Amino acid sequence: MTPKQILFSFEGRITRLQFWMFSLGAAIVFYILLFILAQVMGVTGQQYVGGTVSGAFYGVLGLLYLPFLWVHLAINSKRCHDRDRSAWFILVSLIPLVGLWYLVEIGFLDGTQGPNRFGPSPKGIGGSQVSSVFS
Repeated sequence: MTPKQILFSFEGRITRLQFWMFSLGAAIVFYILLFILAQVMGVTGQQYVGGTVSGAFYGVLGLLYLPFLWVHLAINSKRCHDRDRSAWFILVSLIPLVGLWYLVEIGFLDGTQGPNRFGPSPKGIGGSQVSSVFS
């Protein structure tokens, strides 16, 4: 699976390593862009805490957040698929305290061995070898 497929497609399966690498990478890129946006628009931490940030900053921030949200959902849905769960399982992460189980299951437990209803194993177990990024 190519990085483009991992970041933008909602189909297929990815390993835990791919999940963590792409999730952390996307978060780092988002925060770097947020820092650059704040610098360009002259927003300081004191203004943000004091509530004197302009609406334009929040508007641009919202537009910046949309692609990050898409990437986040795509990565998480593929990881849910590796655990043989529907992408709707992501909604569990919104429930206080129960969301911790989501993190454990998606981030730390191994995926289904061999192929499942969402495709072949990203590790190449139980079928033809699948080439993937960071396998």
